Amino acid sequence: EEGGEQRRKGRDVVRIGCSSAFWGDSAAGPFQLVNREGANLHYLVADYLAEVTMGILARSKDKTEDATKGGSGAGGYVKEFVQFVWKPLMKQFIKHNIKIVTNAGGMNPVGLKEAIEKAAREAGVTVPVVAAITGDDLLPMAKQLHTQQALSEFAEIEGAAEPQWHADPKCKLMSFNAYLGAFPIAHALDQGAQIVITGRCVDSALVLGPLIHEFGWHANDYDLLSSGSLAGHIIECACQATGGNFTDWRKSLAGRDDVKDDEEIDETGWVDVGYPIVECKPDGSFIVTKPEGTGGLVSVATVSEQMLYEISNPCAYILPDVVCNWQHVTMQQRGTNRVLVQGAHGIPPTPTYKISATSADGWKLEGSLLIGGPDARLKARAVGKSIMARAARILALRGIPEFVSTQMEVLGAEATYGPHASPEAQATREVLLRIAVHHHDPVALGIFAKEVAPSATAMAPGITGGGSGRPRPQPLVHHSSALIKKDLVPITIHLGNSSTKYHEPRLAKYTTVLPHPYETAHDAAPRTPHRVSQKTVRMPLLRLCCARSGDKGNSANVGVFARDPAYYPFIRSILTQQVVQEYFAHLVTGRVRRFEVPGIYGLNFVLTEALGGGGLGSLHIDKQGKTYGQMLLSLPVDVPIELIKSEHQQQQQQDAARL
Repeated sequence: EEGGEQRRKGRDVVRIGCSSAFWGDSAAGPFQLVNREGANLHYLVADYLAEVTMGILARSKDKTEDATKGGSGAGGYVKEFVQFVWKPLMKQFIKHNIKIVTNAGGMNPVGLKEAIEKAAREAGVTVPVVAAITGDDLLPMAKQLHTQQALSEFAEIEGAAEPQWHADPKCKLMSFNAYLGAFPIAHALDQGAQIVITGRCVDSALVLGPLIHEFGWHANDYDLLSSGSLAGHIIECACQATGGNFTDWRKSLAGRDDVKDDEEIDETGWVDVGYPIVECKPDGSFIVTKPEGTGGLVSVATVSEQMLYEISNPCAYILPDVVCNWQHVTMQQRGTNRVLVQGAHGIPPTPTYKISATSADGWKLEGSLLIGGPDARLKARAVGKSIMARAARILALRGIPEFVSTQMEVLGAEATYGPHASPEAQATREVLLRIAVHHHDPVALGIFAKEVAPSATAMAPGITGGGSGRPRPQPLVHHSSALIKKDLVPITIHLGNSSTKYHEPRLAKYTTVLPHPYETAHDAAPRTPHRVSQKTVRMPLLRLCCARSGDKGNSANVGVFARDPAYYPFIRSILTQQVVQEYFAHLVTGRVRRFEVPGIYGLNFVLTEALGGGGLGSLHIDKQGKTYGQMLLSLPVDVPIELIKSEHQQQQQQDAARL
């Protein structure tokens, strides 16, 4: 039921650190946070899952784990958690009473729970109270749910519904998981769990769950739930909040905001990059920071970039527990590597969970060659086309169907930039030719693989190997989404030796019609004209903005924000949906929608059908849109001189002083 007026009286500040952004992140994170923070760290959270991860874990779910590779128990969970986090650090976790919340359970949370308990017994320490949350894995029910028409379509933005997994009967369903929320985690902590293992849940729930538990937040405390979700969102990608993947990378490398353009910087500044910590208060406000003495940078800019990362509609970011509105979130620097975040709002959640499905659709193979010397780009194109044509001819001679799809990219010559590639890049003397093909028969891919290396003796000069041996076929995995009513998802909490059913809190109302304020043709022009002189200077958008980009399935998300609030009206006026659509026309076959984030002087763009299928289903080199933000910052813009006059004057003064 919806909560009353009582609040749990716990800590005034809860400190939560995140040690992992994805399956494969550095093993340094948990050691840094636990060893440097000790008892000052109340919770360690670790995020391992992504859309592509679930398909990989699904394949190992029924396999017995090789004990020599670090652990025990059945497959389907992230075994590295046992080997690289729990086993070496369990005594510190217990000594400092640091609780753990992680989604490393993957497709088998109970298996990881048992592996943790077994490792503790073998080490001779007190076995902690471990909870595993299950119910997200709906694969056994998938066909029944489809037959009963219990699923509805999901759209990242209005009018851009994703294809359903059942649309292609050739595809084999590998995983079918609902994104659960934070309240089951909070309930497990309420029941005494010291470690909570989940399967698929929204990443931010790993932080929101402990905050609900610590502060007694209720299911209808929508602003607080939105604030806690924002805290989780900012640290869920670990070092992306502390200078990783940051536009002004030199500042992050140096660990300071005041880096000069010509300053020589230690190139090993990221060796001990800091992992993020949020210091959260009961009112929903929080400080983002990192351990003292570590590398990287926590600034308004680094945190702003991460807030915009993969959020789609910032005034209706849908999570299981709340629909978040982060348009008017504000940030303030509160000391070195300390940023105060506040101003999140929320409305009731929707009555559905999002389902993430992965399905196998044949095989793919990628081959690469390094090609050097004059005309490197032109040679690479000719070699690539010849290899593909030669392989296609052999397939035809053997009566094998042609490739489903192919992709050729000449890396090093700005292939991803398409028509925006610079003449200098196209004249480079060193490129990496990358060719990817998709086929339902691995034999066809084997034929293609055999035709890559012979090009070194049969085709252009200056060819050498670009990989490690002959490439091998890999499954091509599509990702798709759907919606399911929450009451159809059976959640169970396994705590100690008992298992109990869990029911989400009942709310008086749910959100069924979402706010979706995006730019239309009627408001593409500036709403607040920027009155300056007509004299302009052309420069890359990078001079005015920072940006970060990522993916949601086959959609790309590109967030930008102004370096100076004075730039924001101008940026709003020039960076329209149409401009961005045209700039990415060589990559985007869907639509572009723009959302405004005035609290941080930002804009967020959602680009649908932008990643060639996205994730493991794409043949593109950039399957997750990670380069799109940097690409947009190369957009040339004509900036009124008066707008940047003060900046020019400051730069001239600095130049004169150096002379």
